[in-house]
Amino acid sequence: MKQVSIKVGTALCLGLAMLMSLPGCGATVVIPAQDQATGETGTEVSGSQLSDLVPEDTVPEDVWPVLALLQGTAETAVWLPFTAQLDVENIAQNPELPNGCEITSAAIVLNYLGYDVDKVTLAEEYLPTYVPYWEADPNVEFMGDPADELAFYCLPGAVVTAVNAYLDDVGSEYEALDISGAPVEELYQWVANGTPVLVWATRAFSDPLYNYTFQLFNGSWPYSNSHCLVLTGYDDTTCYLADPMLEVDTVDRELFASRYVERGQYAVVITKAQTDGE
Repeated sequence: MKQVSIKVGTALCLGLAMLMSLPGCGATVVIPAQDQATGETGTEVSGSQLSDLVPEDTVPEDVWPVLALLQGTAETAVWLPFTAQLDVENIAQNPELPNGCEITSAAIVLNYLGYDVDKVTLAEEYLPTYVPYWEADPNVEFMGDPADELAFYCLPGAVVTAVNAYLDDVGSEYEALDISGAPVEELYQWVANGTPVLVWATRAFSDPLYNYTFQLFNGSWPYSNSHCLVLTGYDDTTCYLADPMLEVDTVDRELFASRYVERGQYAVVITKAQTDGE
């Protein structure tokens, strides 16, 4: 069982204890987040109930602004720990897969989950590819060959296909899910719940660059610096990453969010499959 380190500040922890009737707070606490199957939040507090639950004169001075902020929300708030960090071991995509950041990121997460699978095996036996790359649909197949220097990239659809084919072969209870479009806060929720997230951004979170020699099937220009890596943790200022290119292991949280949105909010998680009744 992999471990996730989650911490909240002492003041906020006291406030949460009062709001949720927690038995007590230590240095580490796990706070329920969104239920991935139903979309329902794990801990909800109505803004109208706050003054009844925690009279202002009983709340520490540094906690009350947090409660006031919650009171200004629509009806509910989702508790997100201040920090979370997963113990994820990185895997380099080079030299075997110079353009294989996506399938290497998948291998990083699968190995974290306990599956002893090689990035090259995933690329050669499971990842759908298409040549010539300029005629490929990147959400269906990899554009070219990830082992080739003259190739491009793929998007979540191709990764989900590859990972689920592998998981099916080994009889796994896990499945890959395309969560593209999720707000960045949802990515942090997955990490806080122990699930690293494959995220599409740009290499080293640089400005987006495009290749103008051909157009994709939808008429858009392909990226020339598209990159996939794994979100493994966050705190109030920083995101922590497993980068197959070995270029970054941290990035400013605001820059992370900006590149994630600019790149199209593409993301994949590998989680236990939901069954009927769950």
